[in-house]
Amino acid sequence: MHTPTLTGLGERAHLLSADITADTHVTDIVNTLRWRDLRDVILVGHSYGGLIITGAADRCVDRIRALVYFDAFVPERSEQAIFQNANPERMAAFQRQIDAGAIGLEPDGASITWAEDPNLRAYILSKCTPQPKGTFATGVTLSGQQDEVSYKHYIVAAKNSQSPFQREYERLKTRADWSHDVLNTWHDGMLEAPDQMAQILDRYANNL
Repeated sequence: MHTPTLTGLGERAHLLSADITADTHVTDIVNTLRWRDLRDVILVGHSYGGLIITGAADRCVDRIRALVYFDAFVPERSEQAIFQNANPERMAAFQRQIDAGAIGLEPDGASITWAEDPNLRAYILSKCTPQPKGTFATGVTLSGQQDEVSYKHYIVAAKNSQSPFQREYERLKTRADWSHDVLNTWHDGMLEAPDQMAQILDRYANNL
Protein backbone atom coordinates (compact mmCIF):
# COMPACT_ATOMS: atom_id res chain seq x y z
CA MET A 1 0.00 0.00 0.00
CA HIS A 2 1.24 3.47 -0.90
CA THR A 3 -0.17 6.73 0.49
CA PRO A 4 1.68 9.58 -1.26
CA THR A 5 1.25 13.12 0.05
CA LEU A 6 0.44 15.74 -2.57
CA THR A 7 2.73 18.74 -3.12
CA GLY A 8 2.06 21.59 -0.70
CA LEU A 9 -0.08 19.52 1.68
CA GLY A 10 0.52 17.66 4.94
CA GLU A 11 4.19 17.01 5.60
CA ARG A 12 4.92 18.66 2.26
CA ALA A 13 3.18 21.90 3.25
CA HIS A 14 6.52 23.72 3.10
CA LEU A 15 6.31 23.36 -0.71
CA LEU A 16 3.09 25.39 -0.96
CA SER A 17 3.22 27.84 -3.85
CA ALA A 18 0.93 29.74 -6.20
CA ASP A 19 2.13 27.54 -9.08
CA ILE A 20 0.56 24.32 -7.79
CA THR A 21 -2.44 23.10 -9.77
CA ALA A 22 -4.52 19.94 -9.81
CA ASP A 23 -2.23 18.69 -12.59
CA THR A 24 0.74 19.11 -10.21
CA HIS A 25 -0.97 16.66 -7.90
CA VAL A 26 -1.65 14.29 -10.78
CA THR A 27 2.09 14.34 -11.51
CA ASP A 28 2.76 13.43 -7.85
CA ILE A 29 0.75 10.24 -8.31
CA VAL A 30 2.05 9.46 -11.79
CA ASN A 31 5.64 9.76 -10.59
CA THR A 32 4.90 7.52 -7.61
CA LEU A 33 3.59 4.85 -9.98
CA ARG A 34 6.50 5.15 -12.38
CA TRP A 35 9.43 5.51 -9.98
CA ARG A 36 8.19 2.70 -7.75
CA ASP A 37 7.35 0.66 -10.86
CA LEU A 38 3.82 -0.01 -9.64
CA ARG A 39 1.45 -1.93 -11.90
CA ASP A 40 -1.99 -3.51 -11.64
CA VAL A 41 -2.81 -0.71 -9.20
CA ILE A 42 -6.09 0.08 -7.47
CA LEU A 43 -6.17 3.86 -7.00
CA VAL A 44 -8.40 5.17 -4.20
CA GLY A 45 -9.38 8.84 -4.05
CA HIS A 46 -11.36 10.72 -1.39
CA SER A 47 -13.13 14.04 -1.97
CA TYR A 48 -10.81 16.27 -4.07
CA GLY A 49 -8.69 13.15 -4.55
CA GLY A 50 -11.25 11.92 -7.07
CA LEU A 51 -9.96 14.50 -9.53
CA ILE A 52 -6.40 13.37 -8.97
CA ILE A 53 -6.89 9.64 -9.45
CA THR A 54 -8.88 10.36 -12.62
CA GLY A 55 -6.06 12.49 -14.00
CA ALA A 56 -3.47 9.88 -13.04
CA ALA A 57 -5.48 7.14 -14.74
CA ASP A 58 -5.62 9.24 -17.88
CA ARG A 59 -1.82 9.47 -17.97
CA CYS A 60 -0.97 5.94 -16.74
CA VAL A 61 -3.92 3.83 -17.81
CA ASP A 62 -1.63 0.86 -18.51
CA ARG A 63 -0.68 0.72 -14.81
CA ILE A 64 -4.21 1.01 -13.38
CA ARG A 65 -6.46 -1.97 -12.72
CA ALA A 66 -9.27 -0.15 -10.91
CA LEU A 67 -10.41 3.22 -9.58
CA VAL A 68 -12.23 3.64 -6.27
CA TYR A 69 -13.89 6.93 -5.35
CA PHE A 70 -15.03 7.59 -1.78
CA ASP A 71 -17.34 10.60 -1.44
CA ALA A 72 -15.32 12.10 -4.27
CA PHE A 73 -15.57 14.13 -7.44
CA VAL A 74 -15.47 12.22 -10.74
CA PRO A 75 -14.53 14.66 -13.53
CA GLU A 76 -15.57 13.86 -17.07
CA ARG A 77 -14.37 17.00 -18.87
CA SER A 78 -10.81 18.23 -19.14
CA GLU A 79 -9.99 21.16 -16.84
CA GLN A 80 -13.50 21.10 -15.37
CA ALA A 81 -13.44 23.27 -12.23
CA ILE A 82 -15.86 21.11 -10.28
CA PHE A 83 -15.74 23.14 -7.07
CA GLN A 84 -17.25 26.17 -8.80
CA ASN A 85 -20.33 24.12 -9.65
CA ALA A 86 -20.44 22.33 -6.32
CA ASN A 87 -20.94 25.14 -3.80
CA PRO A 88 -21.03 28.79 -4.95
CA GLU A 89 -21.04 30.17 -1.39
CA ARG A 90 -17.98 28.14 -0.48
CA MET A 91 -16.21 29.22 -3.64
CA ALA A 92 -17.03 32.85 -2.90
CA ALA A 93 -15.42 32.50 0.53
CA PHE A 94 -12.31 30.99 -1.05
CA GLN A 95 -12.24 33.79 -3.63
CA ARG A 96 -12.20 36.37 -0.85
CA GLN A 97 -9.06 34.69 0.54
CA ILE A 98 -7.46 34.75 -2.91
CA ASP A 99 -8.36 38.42 -3.38
CA ALA A 100 -6.65 39.12 -0.05
CA GLY A 101 -3.43 37.58 -1.38
CA ALA A 102 -3.60 34.02 -0.02
CA ILE A 103 -1.80 31.32 -1.99
CA GLY A 104 -3.18 28.59 0.26
CA LEU A 105 -6.85 28.48 1.20
CA GLU A 106 -7.67 27.70 4.80
CA PRO A 107 -9.84 24.62 5.40
CA ASP A 108 -13.44 25.10 6.41
CA GLY A 109 -14.02 25.10 10.13
CA ALA A 110 -14.65 21.53 11.21
CA SER A 111 -18.36 20.76 10.92
CA ILE A 112 -20.57 17.75 11.38
CA THR A 113 -20.21 17.02 7.65
CA TRP A 114 -16.66 15.88 8.42
CA ALA A 115 -17.53 13.57 11.31
CA GLU A 116 -20.14 13.50 14.07
CA ASP A 117 -17.70 12.97 16.95
CA PRO A 118 -16.28 16.37 18.01
CA ASN A 119 -13.00 14.77 19.04
CA LEU A 120 -12.62 13.22 15.62
CA ARG A 121 -13.47 16.55 13.97
CA ALA A 122 -10.78 18.23 16.06
CA TYR A 123 -8.29 15.56 15.05
CA ILE A 124 -9.12 15.99 11.36
CA LEU A 125 -8.77 19.76 11.60
CA SER A 126 -5.38 19.37 13.32
CA LYS A 127 -4.11 17.50 10.25
CA CYS A 128 -5.43 19.98 7.69
CA THR A 129 -3.16 22.38 5.82
CA PRO A 130 -4.07 25.17 3.38
CA GLN A 131 -5.15 23.99 -0.07
CA PRO A 132 -3.10 25.48 -2.94
CA LYS A 133 -5.26 28.12 -4.60
CA GLY A 134 -4.40 26.89 -8.09
CA THR A 135 -6.22 23.63 -7.50
CA PHE A 136 -9.49 25.56 -7.48
CA ALA A 137 -8.94 27.45 -10.72
CA THR A 138 -9.18 24.51 -13.13
CA GLY A 139 -9.57 20.79 -12.92
CA VAL A 140 -7.24 18.10 -14.21
CA THR A 141 -6.25 17.71 -17.85
CA LEU A 142 -7.97 14.72 -19.45
CA SER A 143 -7.66 13.10 -22.87
CA GLY A 144 -10.33 10.45 -22.32
CA GLN A 145 -7.93 7.56 -21.67
CA GLN A 146 -9.18 7.32 -18.08
CA ASP A 147 -12.35 5.76 -19.51
CA GLU A 148 -10.29 2.73 -20.54
CA VAL A 149 -9.99 1.62 -16.89
CA SER A 150 -12.28 -1.40 -16.76
CA TYR A 151 -13.19 -1.41 -13.07
CA LYS A 152 -14.64 1.62 -11.33
CA HIS A 153 -16.31 1.73 -7.91
CA TYR A 154 -18.05 4.53 -6.02
CA ILE A 155 -18.56 4.58 -2.24
CA VAL A 156 -20.83 7.30 -0.91
CA ALA A 157 -20.96 8.57 2.68
CA ALA A 158 -24.67 8.24 3.42
CA LYS A 159 -24.85 10.79 6.25
CA ASN A 160 -23.25 13.46 4.04
CA SER A 161 -26.42 13.53 1.96
CA GLN A 162 -26.48 17.26 1.14
CA SER A 163 -23.04 17.20 -0.46
CA PRO A 164 -22.20 17.26 -4.18
CA PHE A 165 -20.88 13.73 -3.73
CA GLN A 166 -24.41 12.41 -3.35
CA ARG A 167 -25.13 13.79 -6.82
CA GLU A 168 -22.01 12.09 -8.16
CA TYR A 169 -23.16 8.80 -6.64
CA GLU A 170 -26.68 9.12 -8.10
CA ARG A 171 -25.21 9.95 -11.51
CA LEU A 172 -22.88 6.96 -11.59
CA LYS A 173 -24.70 4.17 -9.78
CA THR A 174 -26.90 3.27 -12.77
CA ARG A 175 -23.97 2.87 -15.15
CA ALA A 176 -23.21 -0.71 -16.10
CA ASP A 177 -19.44 -0.24 -15.86
CA TRP A 178 -19.58 1.02 -12.26
CA SER A 179 -20.17 -0.81 -8.99
CA HIS A 180 -21.05 0.98 -5.75
CA ASP A 181 -21.39 0.84 -1.98
CA VAL A 182 -22.88 2.98 0.76
CA LEU A 183 -20.98 3.67 3.99
CA ASN A 184 -23.15 4.99 6.82
CA THR A 185 -20.79 7.80 7.87
CA TRP A 186 -20.09 11.46 7.34
CA HIS A 187 -17.52 12.67 4.80
CA ASP A 188 -14.38 11.34 6.50
CA GLY A 189 -15.70 7.83 6.88
CA MET A 190 -12.28 6.20 6.53
CA LEU A 191 -11.55 7.64 9.99
CA GLU A 192 -15.05 7.27 11.41
CA ALA A 193 -15.47 3.63 10.34
CA PRO A 194 -12.04 2.34 9.27
CA ASP A 195 -12.91 -1.34 9.66
CA GLN A 196 -16.00 -1.09 7.45
CA MET A 197 -14.07 0.89 4.86
CA ALA A 198 -11.30 -1.70 4.85
CA GLN A 199 -13.84 -4.48 4.38
CA ILE A 200 -15.38 -2.74 1.37
CA LEU A 201 -12.01 -2.17 -0.24
CA ASP A 202 -10.89 -5.73 0.46
CA ARG A 203 -14.09 -7.17 -0.99
CA TYR A 204 -13.78 -5.01 -4.07
CA ALA A 205 -10.14 -5.97 -4.61
CA ASN A 206 -10.89 -9.67 -4.19
CA ASN A 207 -13.76 -9.50 -6.69
CA LEU A 208 -11.74 -7.97 -9.49
